[in-house]
Amino acid sequence: MANRILAITGPTSGIGESTVKELANDYDIIILLCRNIDKGEHLKSLLIAEHKKLNVEVIQCDLSNLANVMKAATQILDQYPYIDCLINNAGVVSLTRQKTVDGFELMFGTNYLGHFLLTHILFESIMRSHDKQIIIVSSGAYKYAHIGHHNFKYPLRFNPIKSYSRSKLATLYFMQELYEQFHHRGLNVTAVHPGAVSTNLGKTKYNHRFGDLIYKMFDSMFISPREGAMSTIKVTKDKFLFNGAYVYEGKVTELENQGLNYYDRKRLIRETLEALQLDQFMYLSTN
Repeated sequence: MANRILAITGPTSGIGESTVKELANDYDIIILLCRNIDKGEHLKSLLIAEHKKLNVEVIQCDLSNLANVMKAATQILDQYPYIDCLINNAGVVSLTRQKTVDGFELMFGTNYLGHFLLTHILFESIMRSHDKQIIIVSSGAYKYAHIGHHNFKYPLRFNPIKSYSRSKLATLYFMQELYEQFHHRGLNVTAVHPGAVSTNLGKTKYNHRFGDLIYKMFDSMFISPREGAMSTIKVTKDKFLFNGAYVYEGKVTELENQGLNYYDRKRLIRETLEALQLDQFMYLSTN
């Protein structure tokens, strides 16, 4: 029987780490796409200690650097014939205006563009697999922004809430476009909002004290990373039930209006292809 292969971004802490640990029994090979290699190697040792037959690969992948994303994806293609499930889990929050090495606003460039390119390069490999599954960890924050214009230019003015929300709205549109174009070819794709999860998301060396204060103030409102990971795990195990859906805390949830704007979605996808210099939406040699 063929090996089942999982690839996941942002696996070394929070929801990602809990997801990987819970799914370790379901896959033969797990590819950890990490920004921090040392943390990836530490997680690998923990997983192998618990699951002796599990094959774990650590690949450096900084989603804010498109060249690095291409390098990581190419390494996967060189080593593995297919990917059964890709979980686009990694996410970043920045309270200050920051730029990726490619000149995009950090959150939009990381949360959306980095994952878009990764998925594009791996897409044919995913479609060769048995499961043909992509899971996108999104957020209910999509409600607080419209996709607007000028997403691919570094902003002169910056609102962290709107910028984060816009990046997560873009991931929802990405899921919808994947479903619309490829579900009839067997692709199973789902967007997951895990809920208000207590993680290190948004805390940096510049705002660590502020971040700790916020988490302490609202601690009773947060669920644990393990609880948050259960949505992703549930979708992974029942891909047909949740195909094309937005899932909140393990349940299919109806999107609000700004998450359903067809024309904004089509414009975003078109502009994304132009920004990344791609000829088509997701590469398939049989297109």
